[in-house]
Amino acid sequence: MTAERRILGIDFSGASDAGRKIWIAEGVQRAGRFHLLDLRQACELEGGEVGPELAIAGLARHIVRAPDTIAGCDFPFSLPRSMISDRRWIDFVAAFPERFPYPDSFRSWALGAAGGCELRRDADRAAATPFNSYNLRIYRQTWWGIARLLQPLLTTGAAIAVPYQRPSRKLRPVLLEACPACALKSIDMYRTYKGSAAEHGRQREAIVRRLIALGHLAAPAHEDMQRLICDKGGDALDAVISALVASAAEEFAAGQHAADNIEGEIYWSLATLS
Repeated sequence: MTAERRILGIDFSGASDAGRKIWIAEGVQRAGRFHLLDLRQACELEGGEVGPELAIAGLARHIVRAPDTIAGCDFPFSLPRSMISDRRWIDFVAAFPERFPYPDSFRSWALGAAGGCELRRDADRAAATPFNSYNLRIYRQTWWGIARLLQPLLTTGAAIAVPYQRPSRKLRPVLLEACPACALKSIDMYRTYKGSAAEHGRQREAIVRRLIALGHLAAPAHEDMQRLICDKGGDALDAVISALVASAAEEFAAGQHAADNIEGEIYWSLATLS
Protein backbone atom coordinates (compact mmCIF):
# COMPACT_ATOMS: atom_id res chain seq x y z
CA MET A 1 0.00 0.00 0.00
CA THR A 2 1.34 3.41 -0.91
CA ALA A 3 1.70 5.94 1.89
CA GLU A 4 -1.30 7.96 0.79
CA ARG A 5 -3.40 5.39 -1.03
CA ARG A 6 -7.02 6.52 -1.35
CA ILE A 7 -9.28 4.34 0.78
CA LEU A 8 -13.06 4.27 0.31
CA GLY A 9 -15.72 2.67 2.45
CA ILE A 10 -19.11 2.36 0.77
CA ASP A 11 -22.31 1.56 2.61
CA PHE A 12 -24.46 0.51 -0.31
CA SER A 13 -28.20 0.59 -0.98
CA GLY A 14 -30.63 -0.50 -3.67
CA ALA A 15 -33.54 1.48 -2.27
CA SER A 16 -35.65 3.90 -4.33
CA ASP A 17 -33.84 6.76 -2.55
CA ALA A 18 -30.43 5.09 -2.72
CA GLY A 19 -28.67 8.43 -3.20
CA ARG A 20 -29.56 9.34 0.38
CA LYS A 21 -28.77 5.91 1.84
CA ILE A 22 -25.45 5.23 0.13
CA TRP A 23 -22.66 6.77 2.20
CA ILE A 24 -19.03 7.08 1.16
CA ALA A 25 -16.18 7.46 3.64
CA GLU A 26 -12.86 8.53 2.15
CA GLY A 27 -9.48 8.73 3.78
CA VAL A 28 -5.93 7.44 4.04
CA GLN A 29 -3.98 5.23 6.38
CA ARG A 30 -1.26 6.92 8.39
CA ALA A 31 0.76 5.28 11.15
CA GLY A 32 -1.62 2.33 11.28
CA ARG A 33 -4.78 4.43 11.68
CA PHE A 34 -7.47 5.32 9.18
CA HIS A 35 -7.81 9.09 8.86
CA LEU A 36 -11.25 10.13 7.64
CA LEU A 37 -10.98 13.00 5.16
CA ASP A 38 -14.46 13.08 3.66
CA LEU A 39 -17.87 11.65 4.53
CA ARG A 40 -20.91 12.15 2.33
CA GLN A 41 -24.00 10.61 0.77
CA ALA A 42 -24.06 9.56 -2.89
CA CYS A 43 -26.51 12.36 -3.68
CA GLU A 44 -23.83 14.81 -2.49
CA LEU A 45 -21.27 13.60 -5.04
CA GLU A 46 -20.65 15.62 -8.19
CA GLY A 47 -23.70 15.04 -10.38
CA GLY A 48 -25.26 13.00 -7.59
CA GLU A 49 -28.93 12.10 -7.59
CA VAL A 50 -31.39 10.42 -5.22
CA GLY A 51 -32.69 7.63 -7.51
CA PRO A 52 -30.56 4.46 -7.63
CA GLU A 53 -29.73 4.47 -11.36
CA LEU A 54 -28.07 7.89 -11.36
CA ALA A 55 -26.80 7.70 -7.77
CA ILE A 56 -24.90 4.48 -8.45
CA ALA A 57 -23.58 5.78 -11.78
CA GLY A 58 -22.25 8.80 -9.88
CA LEU A 59 -20.71 6.49 -7.29
CA ALA A 60 -18.95 4.52 -10.05
CA ARG A 61 -17.47 7.73 -11.45
CA HIS A 62 -16.33 8.72 -7.97
CA ILE A 63 -14.57 5.39 -7.40
CA VAL A 64 -12.47 5.67 -10.55
CA ARG A 65 -11.45 9.30 -9.99
CA ALA A 66 -8.12 8.06 -8.61
CA PRO A 67 -6.50 4.83 -9.84
CA ASP A 68 -4.65 4.23 -6.54
CA THR A 69 -7.87 3.41 -4.68
CA ILE A 70 -9.12 0.49 -2.63
CA ALA A 71 -12.82 0.39 -1.85
CA GLY A 72 -14.67 -1.76 0.67
CA CYS A 73 -18.26 -2.22 -0.55
CA ASP A 74 -21.01 -3.40 1.76
CA PHE A 75 -23.07 -5.64 -0.54
CA PRO A 76 -22.77 -9.27 -1.72
CA PHE A 77 -20.54 -9.74 -4.77
CA SER A 78 -21.65 -13.31 -5.52
CA LEU A 79 -23.87 -16.32 -4.82
CA PRO A 80 -23.27 -19.90 -3.68
CA ARG A 81 -21.20 -21.90 -6.19
CA SER A 82 -24.01 -24.41 -6.69
CA MET A 83 -26.20 -21.66 -8.18
CA ILE A 84 -23.70 -20.38 -10.75
CA SER A 85 -23.05 -22.36 -13.94
CA ASP A 86 -20.37 -20.00 -15.29
CA ARG A 87 -16.79 -21.23 -15.09
CA ARG A 88 -15.52 -17.82 -13.99
CA TRP A 89 -17.06 -15.25 -11.67
CA ILE A 90 -16.37 -12.41 -14.09
CA ASP A 91 -18.49 -14.21 -16.73
CA PHE A 92 -21.34 -14.40 -14.21
CA VAL A 93 -21.02 -10.66 -13.55
CA ALA A 94 -20.77 -9.75 -17.23
CA ALA A 95 -24.02 -11.57 -18.08
CA PHE A 96 -25.87 -10.59 -14.89
CA PRO A 97 -27.89 -7.52 -16.09
CA GLU A 98 -29.11 -9.32 -19.22
CA ARG A 99 -30.04 -12.48 -17.34
CA PHE A 100 -31.79 -10.58 -14.58
CA PRO A 101 -33.20 -7.29 -15.90
CA TYR A 102 -34.80 -6.31 -12.58
CA PRO A 103 -34.18 -7.01 -8.88
CA ASP A 104 -37.36 -9.08 -8.59
CA SER A 105 -36.40 -11.25 -11.56
CA PHE A 106 -33.11 -11.98 -9.79
CA ARG A 107 -34.78 -12.95 -6.51
CA SER A 108 -37.39 -15.13 -8.24
CA TRP A 109 -34.69 -16.98 -10.13
CA ALA A 110 -32.49 -17.36 -7.04
CA LEU A 111 -35.29 -18.84 -4.94
CA GLY A 112 -36.17 -21.22 -7.75
CA ALA A 113 -32.58 -22.29 -8.28
CA ALA A 114 -32.19 -22.92 -4.56
CA GLY A 115 -35.44 -24.84 -4.19
CA GLY A 116 -36.97 -22.08 -2.10
CA CYS A 117 -34.10 -22.14 0.40
CA GLU A 118 -31.79 -19.30 1.35
CA LEU A 119 -28.41 -20.84 0.64
CA ARG A 120 -25.22 -19.30 1.99
CA ARG A 121 -21.74 -19.15 0.57
CA ASP A 122 -18.86 -20.69 2.50
CA ALA A 123 -17.71 -17.11 3.03
CA ASP A 124 -21.08 -16.19 4.57
CA ARG A 125 -20.79 -19.07 7.03
CA ALA A 126 -17.17 -18.26 7.88
CA ALA A 127 -17.93 -14.59 8.55
CA ALA A 128 -21.39 -15.26 10.08
CA THR A 129 -23.02 -12.60 7.91
CA PRO A 130 -26.54 -11.50 8.94
CA PHE A 131 -28.14 -12.40 5.56
CA ASN A 132 -27.48 -14.42 2.44
CA SER A 133 -27.14 -12.79 -0.98
CA TYR A 134 -30.81 -12.92 -2.03
CA ASN A 135 -32.53 -12.53 1.33
CA LEU A 136 -35.68 -10.39 1.17
CA ARG A 137 -33.89 -7.55 3.01
CA ILE A 138 -30.81 -7.53 0.81
CA TYR A 139 -31.55 -8.82 -2.69
CA ARG A 140 -32.04 -5.33 -4.12
CA GLN A 141 -28.59 -4.33 -2.84
CA THR A 142 -27.10 -7.42 -4.46
CA TRP A 143 -28.81 -6.74 -7.79
CA TRP A 144 -27.94 -3.05 -7.95
CA GLY A 145 -24.40 -3.70 -6.75
CA ILE A 146 -23.61 -6.38 -9.32
CA ALA A 147 -25.68 -5.04 -12.23
CA ARG A 148 -24.96 -1.33 -11.94
CA LEU A 149 -21.66 -1.01 -10.08
CA LEU A 150 -19.51 -4.10 -10.57
CA GLN A 151 -20.58 -5.00 -14.11
CA PRO A 152 -19.79 -1.66 -15.80
CA LEU A 153 -16.59 -1.08 -13.85
CA LEU A 154 -15.14 -4.56 -14.27
CA THR A 155 -16.17 -5.38 -17.84
CA THR A 156 -14.62 -2.14 -19.09
CA GLY A 157 -11.43 -2.72 -17.11
CA ALA A 158 -11.94 0.48 -15.13
CA ALA A 159 -11.50 -1.43 -11.85
CA ILE A 160 -10.88 -4.94 -10.56
CA ALA A 161 -12.41 -7.00 -7.75
CA VAL A 162 -10.49 -9.24 -5.38
CA PRO A 163 -10.04 -12.11 -4.85
CA TYR A 164 -11.61 -12.89 -8.22
CA GLN A 165 -9.16 -10.92 -10.35
CA ARG A 166 -5.41 -10.56 -10.12
CA PRO A 167 -4.09 -7.01 -9.56
CA SER A 168 -2.26 -5.91 -12.70
CA ARG A 169 0.69 -3.65 -13.36
CA LYS A 170 -1.70 -0.99 -14.54
CA LEU A 171 -2.90 0.86 -11.48
CA ARG A 172 -6.69 0.55 -11.16
CA PRO A 173 -9.16 0.86 -8.28
CA VAL A 174 -9.57 -2.38 -6.32
CA LEU A 175 -12.99 -3.37 -4.98
CA LEU A 176 -13.68 -5.88 -2.24
CA GLU A 177 -16.76 -7.07 -0.34
CA ALA A 178 -16.77 -5.71 3.20
CA CYS A 179 -19.07 -6.60 6.10
CA PRO A 180 -19.30 -3.90 8.80
CA ALA A 181 -21.55 -6.05 10.99
CA CYS A 182 -18.94 -8.82 11.07
CA ALA A 183 -16.23 -6.28 11.85
CA LEU A 184 -18.24 -5.02 14.83
CA LYS A 185 -18.69 -8.57 16.07
CA SER A 186 -14.91 -9.01 16.01
CA ILE A 187 -14.47 -6.17 18.53
CA ASP A 188 -17.55 -7.11 20.58
CA MET A 189 -19.46 -3.97 19.56
CA TYR A 190 -22.28 -5.50 17.55
CA ARG A 191 -25.12 -3.82 19.40
CA THR A 192 -28.33 -2.10 18.27
CA TYR A 193 -27.07 1.15 16.77
CA LYS A 194 -29.51 1.74 13.89
CA GLY A 195 -32.46 3.87 14.92
CA SER A 196 -33.61 7.32 15.99
CA ALA A 197 -33.80 6.77 19.74
CA ALA A 198 -31.29 8.54 21.98
CA GLU A 199 -29.85 5.17 22.98
CA HIS A 200 -29.08 4.38 19.34
CA GLY A 201 -27.14 7.62 19.01
CA ARG A 202 -25.21 6.85 22.19
CA GLN A 203 -24.36 3.42 20.81
CA ARG A 204 -23.08 4.90 17.55
CA GLU A 205 -20.88 7.26 19.51
CA ALA A 206 -19.64 4.37 21.66
CA ILE A 207 -18.67 2.40 18.55
CA VAL A 208 -16.70 5.31 17.11
CA ARG A 209 -14.91 5.90 20.41
CA ARG A 210 -14.11 2.19 20.67
CA LEU A 211 -12.57 2.20 17.19
CA ILE A 212 -10.48 5.22 18.18
CA ALA A 213 -9.40 3.62 21.48
CA LEU A 214 -8.35 0.42 19.69
CA GLY A 215 -6.14 2.44 17.36
CA HIS A 216 -8.05 1.66 14.17
CA LEU A 217 -9.49 5.12 13.59
CA ALA A 218 -8.01 8.58 14.08
CA ALA A 219 -10.40 10.92 15.85
CA PRO A 220 -12.67 12.41 13.14
CA ALA A 221 -13.26 16.12 12.74
CA HIS A 222 -16.13 17.46 14.84
CA GLU A 223 -18.48 17.79 11.85
CA ASP A 224 -17.83 14.21 10.74
CA MET A 225 -18.24 12.93 14.29
CA GLN A 226 -21.65 14.57 14.48
CA ARG A 227 -22.69 13.03 11.15
CA LEU A 228 -21.64 9.60 12.39
CA ILE A 229 -23.64 9.98 15.58
CA CYS A 230 -26.70 11.67 14.10
CA ASP A 231 -27.22 9.49 11.03
CA LYS A 232 -30.02 7.37 12.44
CA GLY A 233 -29.68 4.62 9.84
CA GLY A 234 -26.11 3.94 10.90
CA ASP A 235 -25.12 4.08 7.23
CA ALA A 236 -22.43 6.73 7.68
CA LEU A 237 -20.87 4.64 10.44
CA ASP A 238 -21.04 1.49 8.29
CA ALA A 239 -19.22 3.37 5.52
CA VAL A 240 -16.38 4.25 7.89
CA ILE A 241 -16.15 0.65 9.12
CA SER A 242 -16.07 -0.58 5.50
CA ALA A 243 -13.15 1.77 4.89
CA LEU A 244 -11.32 0.35 7.92
CA VAL A 245 -11.90 -3.16 6.59
CA ALA A 246 -10.59 -2.20 3.14
CA SER A 247 -7.49 -0.67 4.63
CA ALA A 248 -6.79 -3.72 6.77
CA ALA A 249 -7.50 -6.22 3.99
CA GLU A 250 -5.45 -4.72 1.17
CA GLU A 251 -2.27 -6.82 1.41
CA PHE A 252 -4.12 -9.99 2.39
CA ALA A 253 -6.65 -9.65 -0.45
CA ALA A 254 -3.99 -9.06 -3.09
CA GLY A 255 -2.47 -12.48 -2.40
CA GLN A 256 -5.76 -14.38 -2.56
CA HIS A 257 -6.31 -14.36 -6.32
CA ALA A 258 -7.93 -17.47 -7.76
CA ALA A 259 -9.56 -17.36 -11.20
CA ASP A 260 -11.89 -20.22 -10.28
CA ASN A 261 -13.07 -18.58 -7.05
CA ILE A 262 -16.76 -18.13 -7.74
CA GLU A 263 -18.08 -17.38 -4.25
CA GLY A 264 -15.33 -14.93 -3.32
CA GLU A 265 -14.38 -13.72 0.13
CA ILE A 266 -15.99 -11.43 2.67
CA TYR A 267 -13.57 -9.09 4.41
CA TRP A 268 -14.31 -8.00 7.95
CA SER A 269 -11.16 -8.21 10.01
CA LEU A 270 -9.52 -5.10 11.45
CA ALA A 271 -6.56 -7.12 12.70
CA THR A 272 -3.81 -5.75 10.46
CA LEU A 273 -4.47 -2.10 11.17
CA SER A 274 -2.62 -1.26 14.35
